[in-house]
Amino acid sequence: MGYVLQPLLRIRIMREDRASGELTAARRAREASEAALADQRRILSEYEATKEERRDRIYDAIIGHSVSRDQLDLAAEGVARIDEEGILKADNVKRAEGDVAQKREAESVARGNFNLATKNRMKIEEHRSVWLVADAAAQEARAEGELEDFIVRKSEI
Repeated sequence: MGYVLQPLLRIRIMREDRASGELTAARRAREASEAALADQRRILSEYEATKEERRDRIYDAIIGHSVSRDQLDLAAEGVARIDEEGILKADNVKRAEGDVAQKREAESVARGNFNLATKNRMKIEEHRSVWLVADAAAQEARAEGELEDFIVRKSEI
């Protein structure tokens, strides 16, 4: 006789496999978001390293020269754009940090689901091992009972 809960065990194994795949996908997504965060931080640090030099070039173009009000306004606008660029790059870093936090949370949930699926499968496998021992003992008892029917006792002869 086959194990009665074998279909349930197959389902639990499939669930564990699915949870394992989801955990792997969550890990890869987290790693990708961490790489994107590192990239955004690198871009921000490059901006920070060059922003003063870019501002100085604008100021050097107008300092010591006679310029019109329009040229002065263009210079101020150029400096403002540099500052806005910094704000946008800092915002990109914040968004990337938020994305990493989300991906870590999703990975944590996936890890919990995988652990639960593994525990559920292990429960069925433990039951199966106990059942196999009990089934083997029952079969042995049946075999001995059948054997006793064929053995002739010396006292009866």
